[in-house]
Amino acid sequence: EDFIDVKPEQDVKTAIKAATFPVYIFILLFSVLQGLSISGSWLTILMYLNSMPFGTTDPIFNNDIAFYVYSLPFFKVIISYISSLLFFGILLLAGLYATFNWKMLKHPPFDLRCLLAGFLAFFAARIYLGKYNILYSETGVVYGAGYVDVTISQYIPVIISIVLLLSAIGILIAGRWDTLSVGKILSGMVALIILIWIVSGFATVLIQELKVTPNELKLEKSYITNNINMTNTAYDLSDVIIRQYPVTYNLTTDILNDPSITNARLWDHRPLNTIYQQKQAIRTYYGFNDVDVDRYNIDGAKTQVWLSAREIYYDQLQAGTWQNEHIFYTHGIGIVMSPVTNIVEQGLPEMYIENIPPISTTSSLTISQPRIYYGEKTDTYIFTGTGNDEFDYPSGDTNVVTTYTGTGGINMGFFNRIIATIALGDLKIFTSSDIDENSKLHINRNVVERTELITPYLLQDSDAYIVLSDSGDLYWVLNAFVSSNRYPYSEPVQTDNTRLNYIRDSAKAVVNAYNGTITYYVVEEDPILMSYSKIFPDVFKPYDQMPDELKQHLRYSPDLFLIQSSIYNSYHMKTPEVFYNLEDQWQMSKEKYGDSLIQMEPYNVLLELNGSTEFIMMLPFNPKNKDNMISWMAVGQDHPYYGEKILYKFSKDKLIYGPAQIEALIDQDEDISKDLTLWSQGGSNVIRGNLLVIPIRNSILYIEPLYISAETSSSIPELKKVLVVYNNKVVMEDSLEEAIRRLVDENISTIPTVPAVTDGDNQTMDDLLIR
Repeated sequence: EDFIDVKPEQDVKTAIKAATFPVYIFILLFSVLQGLSISGSWLTILMYLNSMPFGTTDPIFNNDIAFYVYSLPFFKVIISYISSLLFFGILLLAGLYATFNWKMLKHPPFDLRCLLAGFLAFFAARIYLGKYNILYSETGVVYGAGYVDVTISQYIPVIISIVLLLSAIGILIAGRWDTLSVGKILSGMVALIILIWIVSGFATVLIQELKVTPNELKLEKSYITNNINMTNTAYDLSDVIIRQYPVTYNLTTDILNDPSITNARLWDHRPLNTIYQQKQAIRTYYGFNDVDVDRYNIDGAKTQVWLSAREIYYDQLQAGTWQNEHIFYTHGIGIVMSPVTNIVEQGLPEMYIENIPPISTTSSLTISQPRIYYGEKTDTYIFTGTGNDEFDYPSGDTNVVTTYTGTGGINMGFFNRIIATIALGDLKIFTSSDIDENSKLHINRNVVERTELITPYLLQDSDAYIVLSDSGDLYWVLNAFVSSNRYPYSEPVQTDNTRLNYIRDSAKAVVNAYNGTITYYVVEEDPILMSYSKIFPDVFKPYDQMPDELKQHLRYSPDLFLIQSSIYNSYHMKTPEVFYNLEDQWQMSKEKYGDSLIQMEPYNVLLELNGSTEFIMMLPFNPKNKDNMISWMAVGQDHPYYGEKILYKFSKDKLIYGPAQIEALIDQDEDISKDLTLWSQGGSNVIRGNLLVIPIRNSILYIEPLYISAETSSSIPELKKVLVVYNNKVVMEDSLEEAIRRLVDENISTIPTVPAVTDGDNQTMDDLLIR
C-alpha cells in the first residue's frame, strides 16, 4: 500500500506549504462573507458607539434601558463575528491536520486547542447574555419575567456558561495529561449541558404547577406591576391625564356658535374624495389620492377643513408615450379645500380652494406655487430643463405650459447621464435628444418612499398630508417614529411587518412639493433619536427651527394613536389585581358605514379645552364585549399641548350609549327607517358617514351625516340629511342647525329600549337590538 509518511516535526510545515493556494482562496471567500455579514450590522455598531441613556432602569437587573436597546445587540454582533472567525480557524486548521496526518486530531496540538477553547469561551459569553431574555418572556401571566423566570430561568444560562468556560480551560490544559483528552472533555460537556436542560425543565414545570399556579396572583403580583409600568412608559402612556366627565344634558341653542358645532365634521372623507374626483379632477389624468384634515385661520377663526392635492395619474394619460411620461407631463397642479361642515346647493361642499389653476374664494388663503413635482402618486422619474415646455394645466381648448425653475433634480452631465441610464435601466435616457447638460433628473418623487430611503431606520405614518403655508407654498408632512423591540417588560404589538414594544412620535419630515427638499424636525427629545442625531448630525433640526407656518399645521399620527389606544385598552388598569382578572378591559368603539359595522377611526375635532379652541384627535372606548361608552381619549395637536393625552371617564353608575348602540337607536326609529328604505330604491345608495361623538359642555352629541349616491361609477354623493342624537333622542333634518334646534327646543319622547350590538359585521337589525 502506497502512502506518504510525513514525520511529525514536518507535519505542519508540509501541510501549510502544500495547501497555501487553496487556503488563500478559502480565506478570501470567507473574509468577503464575513465582511458582508458585519456590514449589515453597521447601524447596531454606530448606535452602541453613540448610545444615550434612557434614565430608566429595568426592575430585575437594574440596568439602564440603553443596555438592552444598544449594548446587548452590539455584544451579540461582536460575539457572533469573533465566534465565526474562530470556528473558521478550527475548520481550516483541523482540515489541514486531517489531510496530512489525521492521527494528530486524536491529540490536537496547542494551536488547535487554543482556537477551540476560544470558541467555547465566546460561546459561553453568548449563552450568558441569554439570561436577559427573561425580560422578554412570553410564557408567564404577562409579557416579561415572571416568578419562575426570576427564580430558575435566569440562572440556567449562567450555569451553562460556567460549564463551557470550564471545558475551555480543560481543553487548554488537556495536553499535559494523557488521560484527559479533548474528546472526553467535549463529550462530558455536552452530556452535562443536556442534563442541566432536562433538570431545569422539570424543575420549571414542577414549580409552575405546584407552587405558582395555586398562588399565581400573590407570586406574580410584583411582576404584573413591572409589566404595567414598563408598558405604559414604552408607549408614552405614563402621563395620561385622567379626568371625570359628568354628563348632565343641559344644552341650549347657544351651542350653535360653539367651535365644536361650527366645525362638526359633516363631510366624511370617503364620499368627499369621490366628490373631489368627479367635480375637481377636471381631466381624466388628474386625481386625488386621499383627503387630509387640517385647521386653518379663515377670516380670523380657527376652522377645520378637508384638503387634497391634485396629482397626475400617469396610467390615465391618453397617450402613454415615453416623452409624455418623462418630459412633458411632469407635475400636478394645486389643491382643493373645503370646510368640514358647510353645505351649498345640491348637497355639495362649499369650496375654499377649487378649479385649475387653483382659485381661493377667501382672502385668508393664497397659493403662490401650486405645482406638485413631488407627491403621493408621483411614481415615475421625469426630466426638466430639456428645452421643451412642460404641460402645466389645461385652459379651454389649449394647454398652458411652464418651465421648471426650482432647485430639485440631478444635473445630467455626461457621466451622470450614463449612470442614470444604467440605474434606471432605460437606454432612451442616453439616446434622447431632449436631454442635455442643462437637464435635471427627478427621481424618487413619491414622498413616502423618498423619506424612507433617507431614514430607513425610522418608522413612518402610512400617509403624508399636504400643507398650504402662509407664504403660499405647498409642503408634505410625514410623521416619523423611533421604535424598538428591546424594551424590557413592555407588551409588544405587530404593525405591518414590524414588531415593536417601544415607540415615540419623535420627528416630522417636511417635503417641499416643488423642490423635493426634505427637512426633519425633532418634536420630542428621545434617547434613540438623539443617537441617530449624533450619527447623522446634519439630518435632524431642532423643533424651534421649524417655521411657525408649519408648526400650526402639525398633526398627531392616527397610526400611533391607534397603537397607543389598543395598548391603553388594557393598560389603563394600574392595579395588578384588576389587571390580572381583566375586570375593566376596554375596546375601541364601532360605527356603521354603509351596511357594515367597522371599528371607529381616530377623528379630529375642534373643542374648547384649556381655555381655548384646540384641534384634538379623539377616540371613544367601550367595555370589552359591551356596547355602552365608558370613556374617550383625546390627544392635543396644537402648541403647547401637542402630544398631551387626556382620558375622560364617564361615571360607571350611569349608562352612556356607545356609537354602535346609537346606530341601532337610529335604525329602530320608524320614520327614519322608512325614509332610508325609500331613498335606497330606484338605483340609489344611502351612505351613512362617520358617526361622531362630540363632547360639549358636559353633554354628549352624536352626529351622523347621510349621503345619497346613484348606483353608477360617475355618481356624485350628495349630503341629504343630518342625524343628531342627544339624551337618547333622535332627529333627522336637512342641516345640523335645524337638528340641534329641534333637540333642544322640542320635547321629543325618549325611547326606553337600550340598544346593544353583538360582535361581527353580519348581524341582522334584530340582532343589534335584542341584546
